[in-house]
Amino acid sequence: MNLESLSRAAVPEFLDTADSSRSRPAKLQRAQGAVRLSFKHAAGRSRIGDLFQQGCLKARLPRIAAQGPEAVLVNTSGGLTDRDHLSIEATWGTGTDAVVTTQACERIYRSRAEPARIDSRIDVAANASAYWLPQETILFDSGQLDRQTQVSLTASSRLVACESIIFGRPAMGEEVRSGLLRDSWRIERDGQLLFADRLGFSGDPVAQLNRTAIGNEARAIASVIVCAPDSSTLRDAIRPLLDQSGVVASCSDLGGVVLTRILAPSGYRLRATLIPLLERLRGGALPRVWTC
Repeated sequence: MNLESLSRAAVPEFLDTADSSRSRPAKLQRAQGAVRLSFKHAAGRSRIGDLFQQGCLKARLPRIAAQGPEAVLVNTSGGLTDRDHLSIEATWGTGTDAVVTTQACERIYRSRAEPARIDSRIDVAANASAYWLPQETILFDSGQLDRQTQVSLTASSRLVACESIIFGRPAMGEEVRSGLLRDSWRIERDGQLLFADRLGFSGDPVAQLNRTAIGNEARAIASVIVCAPDSSTLRDAIRPLLDQSGVVASCSDLGGVVLTRILAPSGYRLRATLIPLLERLRGGALPRVWTC
């Protein structure tokens, strides 16, 4: 047997080094979760209508006496990484008043190849008040997230929505030096486009956030969106609440949509600004998971 034959015999067929697929990341078990829930108005109050839950995503319904019902989403996988996928559909029936939040901050961990995905669909019927108030999303170094939110409203619907992102944990010396974020919103009223927004970072998010015209050295950002028949009166009520030390924030009336942007040096400062703002827009206390 010559040397070439011996070399080939020593390498099993399943370890063929010419197979280019070996350079691809191995396919690992991924976290998949879905929740579909609806609220209805019955016996003079808002109640849970239907609830479907699957995989790692669950909905918990605490018993509370104040205001409308609460649905608390729980990701039992503990965080998301590449190709993990969460799907959420929430429907507010006619005349309902309810809030959807999360048990804790969602964590986006290091991804090897593809982003984690979160797809949300929000439908708000006539005279309903929807409060979409998830807690912050933490993007860790090399984390990747593609999040899309679609909303359908009527002329008399009310929506208060908040999405906030914290980049790493600076207090523990953790900086985000690489990563990917694609966060998009599309809101329609009676089938017509009302608002569309797309936020994106790639490469080194911290370097981009350090630029004055982009992030003013922020490490935490938030968008608060209000769509309501009386939205034109809200801007002047919101602006005094944004006067917080160390936070850069602004509120604009876009004609049917009041948009607030907040840039903060830390998650702590961001939350200190968000809580009184969201309580003002909610007309009462936030879900207990926000403060416990």
